[in-house]
Amino acid sequence: MTTPQDPSRPPVDPWAPQPQDDPWAPAPAPRRERRRRSAGQGTTPGPRPGAPSASPAASGFPTGFDDARADDGGLGAGSGAPGGLGTPLDGDKLRLASRAAGSRLLPRALKSMFTADTTASDLVAHAAQAQAPVTTGRRIAVVSTRGGAGKTTAAALLGRVYAAVRQDTAAVLDLDPGHGSLALRLGTTGGAAVDTLVEHATGGRLPTAADLSGLLAHAAPNLAASGPRGGLLGGAATPPASLREACAAVSRYFPVTLLDCPAGLAAPETQSALADGHAAVFVVPATLAGLDNAFTQLAAWRQTPQLARIPLSVLVLQADKASPLRALDQAGRISRLGFDAFAIGYDAHLAGGSLLSLPLLAPEHRAAAAALAGRVLEQANGRR
Repeated sequence: MTTPQDPSRPPVDPWAPQPQDDPWAPAPAPRRERRRRSAGQGTTPGPRPGAPSASPAASGFPTGFDDARADDGGLGAGSGAPGGLGTPLDGDKLRLASRAAGSRLLPRALKSMFTADTTASDLVAHAAQAQAPVTTGRRIAVVSTRGGAGKTTAAALLGRVYAAVRQDTAAVLDLDPGHGSLALRLGTTGGAAVDTLVEHATGGRLPTAADLSGLLAHAAPNLAASGPRGGLLGGAATPPASLREACAAVSRYFPVTLLDCPAGLAAPETQSALADGHAAVFVVPATLAGLDNAFTQLAAWRQTPQLARIPLSVLVLQADKASPLRALDQAGRISRLGFDAFAIGYDAHLAGGSLLSLPLLAPEHRAAAAALAGRVLEQANGRR
C-alpha cells in the first residue's frame, strides 16, 4: 500500500546536489517549547510534576569546564594556579570561552543574495592542504615583535586546525619564559614546561612515546601541549642550545610541532626556534604602531641571511572591533610587498582570550585559519 504524497510539498530529487556545509559550524540550538500561562497563574511557572530539579548552570551559578566539548579539553575548578588561586576566574573563563563571533546576520543575508558564498568549499580545500603528509616532523615557529599581538592565539588556533583535520597528533610548545597563556587558550592543565622536557630529551637521551605522553597535556585526543614555564617563580634560564635540542627531539614524535615563541625576534628562545624551524608565522596586530613596527621588521627579515632562508607567512589579527584599520586591508598591503599574508578580522570569541573553540569562530575566520595552516605546512614541507 502506497502512501499518497502531500501535494503541497514538491517531490524530492534524490540526485539533486546537496549543500556543502561548514564542518566546524556549531550545531543548531534545540528549540525551546513555549509554555502558555493560564489566567491567574504567576509570572514564573513552577516545575512540571516529575521534572528534575534545576542544574547549577540553569540557576545562573557559574560552573567549571567539566561540561566543555571533548575536543576542547577541560579545566576543572581551581585550575590555573596552585592552591586554587584560579578558582575565582572559572566563571569568567566559562563565559568568555562560550562567546561566539559577533552576529552579522543581515550583512551575510544580503551578501548571499547577490554573491556566491564559497566559504565552505574554500575551507574544505584548505583543510585538505593542511592534511598533507610529512616525511619528518615539521617545526613551525610562531613569532611577533611585541606583546599582545595575538601570537599565542595564532599558535593555539593553528594547533586546533591541525588537530581537527589530521588523523595524527600535533603539538604546541610554550617557549615564553614568563607565565604564557597557551594553556589558557587550549584549556589544558598539568603539562610539563619545556624546561622539564630538556631534562628528558637532551644529552643523547630520548623519551619514549609513553613518557612524552605523560609529560605533555592533551588539549584534544590528537593535540598535545606543554605547560607554562612558571614566570617569576622560574629558576635558572635554560641554555638556548639545550632548548633547541629538546624541541628537535620532541618534534620527532609529531608531524607538526608549533613553537609559541616569546615576543621579540632577539629573544634567545625565538632565535633557537628559528634556527632549526622549517617555517615561521609572523603575527601582526592591526594597529598603527603594530603595522609600523611590522613593516620595519619584515624589511629587516629579508636582509638577514639567517631569517631570509626561512619560509614566512604573515598573519594580521584585529583585536579592536572599532579600529579603522581592517585586518584584511592591511594584509593586502603586506602581500603587495611580496609576503604571504593572511587576515583574521575582529572575532568576539578570539578577543575573549579564553578557551579557543573552532565552532565558535565566524565561518570566514575558520576559513582563514585553515588557509594559513595549509600554506604554512606547504612551506614547511618544501624546506629540508
